[in-house]
Amino acid sequence: MDPPLPTRARGARAELIAEQRLIELGYQIIIRNYFCRYGEIDLIAMHSGELVFVEVRSRHSEEAINPLFTLDQRKIKRVIKAAKFYILSKPIDSPMRFDVVIVTLGPNLDVEIIQNAFDAP
Repeated sequence: MDPPLPTRARGARAELIAEQRLIELGYQIIIRNYFCRYGEIDLIAMHSGELVFVEVRSRHSEEAINPLFTLDQRKIKRVIKAAKFYILSKPIDSPMRFDVVIVTLGPNLDVEIIQNAFDAP
């Protein structure tokens, strides 16, 4: 069995896999790795008439802790702030939501998409 990838490489691979799966499911990717002074959003997409801000989380195997547990309130607040900043900079007139994609790497590749994983206040 191969050793796990370093964190940065694992994250980049997971984002690519997540993007490919989302495209297969009809998401239209608008921006990859959106950065602003408030934080970063892994993917911004349109899906079913909604603007979707996507946070990608990864783990190296099924035995590793579920990365959803690493998505704490601080990280959620940063994603929401970055999303609000993005919306202020673009003429957007559609509902929005926050999805989380969990990519499990390793011999049994798995991609789980959680739509509306959290709400913006």
